[in-house]
This record gives sequence, C-alpha cells and structure tokens, in this order.
Amino acid sequence: MKQSRMLLIALAPFACWGATAEEEALQQQLDLLRQQLIQQNQALHQLQARLEAVKARLEAVKAAGATTATAGVGAGAAVASTQQDASRRTPEVGRSTEDLMIEQHNVFDRALTVDVGLSYQHYNRKDLALRGFLALDAIFLGEINLDRVRSDQWTADVITRYTLNDRWQLELALPYMFRNTNYQSTGKENSSRDFEEQSVSDGGLGDLSLAIYYRVMAESEDWPDLVWNFRAKAPTGKDPYGIEINTSESGNLVTPKELATGNGLWQLSTGFSLVKTMDPAILFASLNYGHSLKQDFDDISYQPGNQPGSIQLGDWYEYGLGVAFALNERFSLSFNINQRVTMESEQGSEGFAMEKVTGSDANAASFGMGSTWAITDNLSMAVNWSAGLTTDAPDYTIGIRFPYRF
Repeated sequence: MKQSRMLLIALAPFACWGATAEEEALQQQLDLLRQQLIQQNQALHQLQARLEAVKARLEAVKAAGATTATAGVGAGAAVASTQQDASRRTPEVGRSTEDLMIEQHNVFDRALTVDVGLSYQHYNRKDLALRGFLALDAIFLGEINLDRVRSDQWTADVITRYTLNDRWQLELALPYMFRNTNYQSTGKENSSRDFEEQSVSDGGLGDLSLAIYYRVMAESEDWPDLVWNFRAKAPTGKDPYGIEINTSESGNLVTPKELATGNGLWQLSTGFSLVKTMDPAILFASLNYGHSLKQDFDDISYQPGNQPGSIQLGDWYEYGLGVAFALNERFSLSFNINQRVTMESEQGSEGFAMEKVTGSDANAASFGMGSTWAITDNLSMAVNWSAGLTTDAPDYTIGIRFPYRF
C-alpha cells in the first residue's frame, strides 16, 4: 500500500504538466477562432454598407424615372410579344425567302448549291422594205418586200455556287443552246402573194461564265443586304463572225448557213444587287455594267474567203427592280422589270480603223413574273415568265429551274 502511494506521488508532476499543455493548445485555438470571427464581422458590416448604398441609388433612379420606366416596360412587353410572333413565323418565311434570294440575289448560308435550269425564248420580227415611189400620192410603184424572222431558242444550263464563308461566294455557269430560226420573205418576183421560206437549226455549247460575289453588308433593321459581283464570260460558244450565207434563186431570201451559240468575245461585268425585307414584301434591285474586250478574227465577213478583222461589241448597262411576297413557308410570288441598254458595236478590217456599226445598239426591256416552291428541305422549283416591252427584247421567255442545296 505504501508503495502505491509513493508511485502516485512520483507521477503527479507529470500529470499536471500534460494537463497544462492541453489547456494551452485549446486556448490558442479559441483565440484563433475569435480573430476569424472578428474579421468575418468586419466583412459583413462592409457588405451591408455597400448594399445600403446600392439600394439608395436604386430608389433615387426609380423615383426620378418612374414614368419612363413604366413606358419602357410596356414597350419591352410589346417587343417581346412581337419577337415571339416573329420567331413563330420565321420557319415559314425563311424557306420562301431563301428561294427568292437564290433567284434574285445570293444566299451565303449554304456550302454548295447546284441549280439546273431550262428556258425557252421566242422572237418574231417583221421588216417591210419599199423600193420605189408614189404615183399621184396614192399608188406605190416599185418593189415591196416583207421579211419575217421567227426564232426559237432553248437553253439548258447548270449553275454551281460554292460558298467560301459568310462573305464570299463563287459561281460557275455552263449553258448549252439549241436554236431554230425560220426566215420568210414576201415579194418574190415583185409579187405580194409569193414568198420564200427557209429554216436553219443549230446547237452547241454556249459561253460559260465565272462569277465572284462579295457581301458588302448583311441586312439589318435599317439597311438592305448588299452584294457586289464580278463576272467574266469566256467565248466557248460558236461565234457569229465569218458565217457564210445562202441566197435563194430569186435573190430575195438570204439566210445564214449556221447559227451562233455565243458572241465570240471575252466579256467582263460588275455591279451590285440588294434585298430589303419589309414584311410582308421583299424588295430587290440590281445594277450592272458590262464591257467586251476587242478580239481579232480570221474572218469577219459573210462573203466567201477570209477577211481578217477586229470586233468589239458595245458596252451595256442593265438594271432590275422587283417585289416579292412569301405567301407561306414553301411558296412565293415575285414581279420584276428589267432593262438592258447596249451601245453601238465597232468593227474594222485588218489594216483599217475601227468603225461603229450603224443599228447595232439595242434597248431590251421586259416585265416578268416568277414563283418558287419548296419541294423538299433541299430541293426547290422556280418558274419564271417574262414579256418583252421593246422591239429588241424577246417576245416572251419561259423558264424553270431546280436548285438543290447541300
């Protein structure tokens, strides 16, 4: 028993030392927590002060602009409602508008578009030639020749458009043409009843063209969609120069032995086109200028044998105006007017100066209608019709196209 007491007395100092160390550790943790609490309280007071300042500023703004804020809320609600309605209509108008853009303008959100088309043009011209004089101011004595030319032209073409990005686009057009022209001449042997007739048919590759388009600016609320274009046309078709002629036995009817499918010259053109959406209408317009490069040919005469010379077709100006309506999500209807004014051409034999060709200028204006129909999500059909308004324009033109988007 005495030994146990002696052992407890000996260990007592060590027990007291352990308790003192634990107490100091707990005291240090408590002091650290107190410091953290003080810092958090300070941060809380700072945030409360900032919050009170912000509330005060908001109250001042609300008090100063209560009327304006109320009007703004009403306008915002109206705009939101309009945007919701527009978003519901977008799928319907979007596809019809896209088809119209392909026909009259450009679309930059399709990587590749292949457009296959077929068109038909009809010309009917009559020329009355009087060679003689009037007797007693009423009776004509001499020759009366009435020449009539009817021309039918079919053109099948493939247009491929490749979009580089939302600004640039390339286009390649490859046409194939078939022409049939009927020539009639009344006045054979000075008879008003007898006439001669001859038909000539020919076909082949036309003049292919390469174009580049650049979107100057996209359509916004105040500005239209504006696109600049540059086109180069290569003389890949059969040119009309040096074609020999056939003359009838009476000498009254003259016809070419073959028909041209191209103009034989390099041509460059540039211009702008724009589109503006004004619900429910879509307005579009274009303006272009073209220039033909001077070209030398081995033969420019219809007479037998070769007569070298140079040809330069006249410059031309062209504009178009139109309006279209997207009637539903897949069908649209458009109306347009186009006019092309061509200056006089020049020609000159080898070794001689160039001279203007009298009567080679032209003024071709037409009024047209068109419609588009979305057959599938990628395939559409476009039908166009136009009537000539001037003597230099085709009497009428009918065309159908099938653009396919990839």
